[in-house]
This record gives sequence, structure tokens and C-alpha cells, in this order.
Amino acid sequence: MTILAALTGDIYVRDPAIAYNQDLGKYSIFSTREGVKIFTADELSGPWIRTGSVMPNCSKIELEGNCNCWAPDVAYLDGQWVMYYAVSSVGSQNSAVGVATSPSLQEGTWTEHGMIFNSSEDAELNWNAIDANIIEVNGNLIMSFGSYWGGMFQMPMSDIYTLNTLRLPGNHVAGGNDRPAEGGFVYKPQSSDWYYLFFSDGSTGNVDPTEMPEPLEEYKVLVGRAENATGPFVDKLGRALTKDLRYPTGSVVLASHDNVFAPGGQSLFLDPISGRDVMVYHYVPVDNITSDAVLGINYIDFTHGWPEVVHA
Repeated sequence: MTILAALTGDIYVRDPAIAYNQDLGKYSIFSTREGVKIFTADELSGPWIRTGSVMPNCSKIELEGNCNCWAPDVAYLDGQWVMYYAVSSVGSQNSAVGVATSPSLQEGTWTEHGMIFNSSEDAELNWNAIDANIIEVNGNLIMSFGSYWGGMFQMPMSDIYTLNTLRLPGNHVAGGNDRPAEGGFVYKPQSSDWYYLFFSDGSTGNVDPTEMPEPLEEYKVLVGRAENATGPFVDKLGRALTKDLRYPTGSVVLASHDNVFAPGGQSLFLDPISGRDVMVYHYVPVDNITSDAVLGINYIDFTHGWPEVVHA
């Protein structure tokens, strides 16, 4: 399974999001860390070049980790580019989801608007305000978010800056019971009537070759599908993604193989140049297992009702 990407220099990414600016004829990828890192390329296959950061002077959200923002999500809404991101630290529920906007995706054009909502270490709070993803359905905005703890949730938004509910965390769509599942991304291909919830499951982070996780306990991309963007999402066996079972729910889209270890942090978009569905993600190269994660890009085929990873 060949990866469609060419990297230039020491380019490392986590939780990549991808977009294409038709006016500039350029792809942009956004990544966790350094105020959300920006990479650009003229072609999907690269070479990808680091061009700066969305928030080079850190986020205005006053929480630990505000210079090291996580998990960007990018969409074109209301005539502008909108980015959601998380401010948090590893293992903490002291987290927030923020938003920034840009007319062009380029460095120096982003305006940060600050926090939309947050979570805390409150003992009764069983959710975490990270890993936001937005989808627009018939003019309505739906935000997915969440990681570990009680799982992944969804909430309606009245506009790109404002939740349309006071009943946090909203609708439970996947994970829970401290399952290591996160990064929910709802996607509807133009060729399908189904909505797909992609998410990452398993152990991630820097790899210690002396303490490797057991097979299939490392990061991997799983999926469920539903007739509606709000679920209920089920896997190929018909199991609801919210169920806490001995054999975790979700059908495998992409797992470790060949030189790819622990792929995850995925997002998808319809490439306007090829007209094909594309998934971007991060992974650790097996032949450089102690390195940071690098970029993976593959086409996704939905012809048979469930996503299949392909190259060409």
C-alpha cells in the first residue's frame, strides 16, 4: 500500500488537516504543535514545504499548551477558511477548543478568535474538549469532539463561533469508558448516501523500541457509518460505536503495515483536482521507529460501501 506523499527536509506532522485554495493553486496541510504548523505544496504528492504557523505567537487561550496547539480541523464556511484547534496537555482535561479564520489559508492571514468551549478536571466531568471536527449538513453546523474518558460527542452550532446548546457534552457517538479512542472525523463522500465516522484508536506518541505495544494495540484508523451525520454509527458487524465490548467496536481502515507503524490522527477531503476522496494521517516509519511521526496521504475508495485505502 504505497503512500502518496513526498516530504522535503525534516517535516514531521501529527493530526494533519488538509485543504486546497483554488485561487492560489496550492494545497495546505496543518499540523499539531508550534501554534499549528503550516505546510504547502503545488501537488498532492508534494514536495511539502514548511511555510510557518497559524498562531506563531501562541494562542490567546490561557491554558497550559497554548503554544503547542493540537489537532487542527479546517473547513471552508461562510466564505472563509475556518480552523478549529485544541489547547491542552497530555493526560489533562484542562482543555479548550478554539477557532481561527483566514481568507486564504496562508501564514500571516489567520485571525484567532479564541475559545468556543472548554473542559476541566471536575470529578463529574467525563469528557475532554479536544479533537474538534466540523461538518455542515443542509446549512446546519455539527461539531464532533472528544478523546478517551467518556468518548466522542457531537453538538450543534448556531454559527462558526457559537455552540447551539447549553447541555454539554451533547450526543455520544463513539468510544467511552476510558477507551483510547479519539480524533473523530465525520465525512460524507459525494458518491455515497452514508456518513462515515473515522476515528483513531490505540496507543500513540513517541515509540520506545524496548516497550512496543502488543499487536493492534498501537494507533490505527477505524470507522463506522450511519444514515445521518449525527448517527447512530455502527461498524461492519452492526455494532454501535458507543458500545463497550471485549472486542472494541469500529472497522479497520488503516493499521500498521510494511514501513508504516501506528497510523492515525486522520482527516479527509475531496480533492478538487483529482475529484477523489483523500485521507491524510500521521505514522511512524518502522525503519526509523524512534523518530517523530511523518505525513501519510492516500486515496480512499467508497465504491463497496465501506472505505478502502488505495494509492492510484
